[in-house]
Amino acid sequence: MLGSVLWALLAASGAWAQSTSAGAAAPDSSEDAPRTPQSAHYRVLLLYSESRLTSSVVTADQALRATMQAASSKSIYFYTEFLDLNAFQGAAPRTQMRDILQIKYQDRRIDVIVAQGQLTAPLALRIRDELFPSTPVVLMSVEHSTLADVAPESGVTGTWRERGWRDTLELARHLHPGVRHAVVIVGSSVAERLWLASAQEQLAAPPAGIEISYLLDSKFEDMVRAAAAFPKGTVILMGPFLRDGTGRDFVSAVAAQRIAAASRVPIYVLTDGMIGGGAVGGHVVNYAAHGRVAAGLALKVLAGERPPPTAAGTTVPTFDDRQLRRWGVDRRLLPAGSVLRFHEKTLWERYRAYMIVVAGLILLQSALIAVLLVQRAQRRRAQRELAERLRFETLLANISQALASCPVAEIGREIDAALRRIVDDLGTDRATLWEFDDRAGQSRALHSWTRSGVEPVAAVLDHRDFPWIMEQIRRGEVVRLPVSEAVPGTATDRQNLRQVQTRSTALAPLLEGETVVGGLSLGTVTEDRRWPDELVPRLRLLADIFANALARQRAARAARESAKDIRDLAGRLMTAEEDERRRIARELHDGVNQDLAALSIALSALQGGLPADTPEAKRDEFARLQGRTVELAGAIRHLSHELHPGILQYAGLAAALRSYCREFQREQGLAVACSAKDDLGTVPGDIALSLYRVAQEALRNAGRHAKADHVWVGLARDGADLILTVRDDGRGFDVAAARLGGGLGLMSLDERVRLVGGRITIDTEPQRGTTVHARVPLA
Repeated sequence: MLGSVLWALLAASGAWAQSTSAGAAAPDSSEDAPRTPQSAHYRVLLLYSESRLTSSVVTADQALRATMQAASSKSIYFYTEFLDLNAFQGAAPRTQMRDILQIKYQDRRIDVIVAQGQLTAPLALRIRDELFPSTPVVLMSVEHSTLADVAPESGVTGTWRERGWRDTLELARHLHPGVRHAVVIVGSSVAERLWLASAQEQLAAPPAGIEISYLLDSKFEDMVRAAAAFPKGTVILMGPFLRDGTGRDFVSAVAAQRIAAASRVPIYVLTDGMIGGGAVGGHVVNYAAHGRVAAGLALKVLAGERPPPTAAGTTVPTFDDRQLRRWGVDRRLLPAGSVLRFHEKTLWERYRAYMIVVAGLILLQSALIAVLLVQRAQRRRAQRELAERLRFETLLANISQALASCPVAEIGREIDAALRRIVDDLGTDRATLWEFDDRAGQSRALHSWTRSGVEPVAAVLDHRDFPWIMEQIRRGEVVRLPVSEAVPGTATDRQNLRQVQTRSTALAPLLEGETVVGGLSLGTVTEDRRWPDELVPRLRLLADIFANALARQRAARAARESAKDIRDLAGRLMTAEEDERRRIARELHDGVNQDLAALSIALSALQGGLPADTPEAKRDEFARLQGRTVELAGAIRHLSHELHPGILQYAGLAAALRSYCREFQREQGLAVACSAKDDLGTVPGDIALSLYRVAQEALRNAGRHAKADHVWVGLARDGADLILTVRDDGRGFDVAAARLGGGLGLMSLDERVRLVGGRITIDTEPQRGTTVHARVPLA
């Protein structure tokens, strides 16, 4: 057994070295740690085979301490000894070590011993038997054979260290199918001889087609040069490397880095501390996992349990992503549960930093220059792509802003300007917006821009000439079609494209909702063009912008037509209203008023024909009825004048306006000043009626709502325009609020003046009075 061999080595040890290494001198806890009752805390003795700063020791120690302290319900005192057993050329001085440990710990109770490493395991078991009888021992990262002869009731458990030479070789063959030769490299220390023995045992019968060789016991520089000469089809399997054949000490990770830097073939390793310096990966011993698992076993032992030894989770397939990229390994080939390190770092950045560390060699300098050249080319390409993207986004933003902010009347001009910019920026010969007419089976060119010297596009195209293109567009697809490229089903389309002098075209659908209403096409006339994939989303964006602009244009056109219809309807309604007013006024004046006059005459005749003895009261009643009839006739006559001022027809607008102002002043008790001269020239009837109604409405508002004391009315001629002004000193109002509130008076004023081609303004503020100003052209 390997354990028996180790005990034999310890038995043959020489004299004790003058002192233990610095890392093994003192425990972590104070020599004067308080002596608390037995149940208050645990005392754990940690024995490490290597020096204090060895990477595997640091990793395992940190994981073990953190796990035990986090999971333990009691405080823990750790006593740590770094034995540095690899420093001895022969067997370690067992007796002296035991004596030193006995002196240090004879007055301390140890609850559990944790021993790390293959060389430490036999020493820990012997020390336990001689110094700490019945104290449980947890062995960490040892060979399975070490615990093979230990009975479960002995209180010894631990974590097995599996040296995955064969598993790593199989992994390398899987990731590099061309591998035919494997070279094993390990150091020359006592511990590394154990790694070599396990390699020779596991690889004694190599897989079919694989040749195994060993690179051992040489000067390190010779090993580096040998690694640099390995041919293609070779893979290096590297174990720990703490000492070369000349006795010089090394750090395994640094040794692996230097060999990887020189090697032209991939390197696989067996310990996790060697990942990151150029090795691809391997089934590695994970010392942090050993520390965590050993901590869990120690806590179970302290709780009185007797857990069996385990290797679960301590050997993990681990890889350096940079090296996977370097050797072209597909990550999908990695085993399930693999750990991938350095995934976020790019290969050239990591490799460049490494080359700086080992700079000085001309070959590496050349490689660095090549990397920099590649980087510069990539940067220039990225800059070109970025500049092109920025140019397009600027074009897109400018077109979108121009079409969104321009007046509706300017949309056509802005579309033409946008198509010109597209032709210039995208390097095409034509850019056209098409409108589909499904009933006619045609496409009409709404807007088009053609480069100078190129024949303009046809104004109308028949859909039957381009069946494949129309089918794709109807499905909402962007069409890209070089005429010279034999795309299946496009023969008719390509032939007709030639007839309209188009060598290649790209066409994006114009969508209105879910309906394709047209298309945006780009075309070249003098050369075939391969339209890149990145152009597809750009064309869609441009097509959406143009589709929105055209939809806005159509909506504005529909709104104008609707508004015109509404204005026409309003005009007809007002005309009908005036006609009805005129009819009713005529009926009142010529019909009802005449009847009332006849009634008044009849009452007067009846009163004159009464007998002499008629009571005075009856005579007074007749007189009252006659007077009431006269008043009623006057009111009806006034109402008929309100409905239709006949004075407009016979005396003109100025006289009618002065008459109405006098009558309004008398009825409302307001001071009304009217300035309306008769030298207005010929005023058409519809204009006179419109301004008269405006004056009526303004005066009624001043008296009824504004509570004004004075009103000024002015009517004058200004060149070819007639101007009416009505101003009061009332309390004013909020015009916007009145319009939003649906004020019919203001609406009627606006519409009446608009119908005769004029315009009206209302200047008012609360408590500031109101001025109504109407200007109407006489032509």
